[in-house]
Amino acid sequence: MASQTTISFPNPHSSWSAPTNPEVPSMQIHGSEASTPGPPGHEDHVAGFLRDINDGVNKEPGTGPWFGTRFSKTSFAIFEAFPDQARRHDHDVGPGGTNFLRLEDLKAWLAWPAQMYRLDVLHGKFGVLFGEEVNSSAISE
Repeated sequence: MASQTTISFPNPHSSWSAPTNPEVPSMQIHGSEASTPGPPGHEDHVAGFLRDINDGVNKEPGTGPWFGTRFSKTSFAIFEAFPDQARRHDHDVGPGGTNFLRLEDLKAWLAWPAQMYRLDVLHGKFGVLFGEEVNSSAISE
């Protein structure tokens, strides 16, 4: 049996299910999903663009988890989550989010403009991260 590493992982909310809006019950996690299609021949540029965003996100303490994903050779997406809307806004104007201001690059690299969707995480599994059990620690409010 393999040994397990225990990782301390912040709880999005001390109750794990507290609504941010009583009319829309959800966890206190806000996120974004962005689809970024790359035309044939520009896949490496789009993958590099996601790497650049990731480099910026690593400088943003309020952003995470963050994933740059690839669905197919030319279809890419981003999933990102934030503990509150203020930190989602901080990301939009911070080192990660401002990569979307590289308009000339994006016009050349994307088949069409990236489609951005705001979302609230309604349910999630937080006790395991990449196969490892994690301890939760509540974020102070």
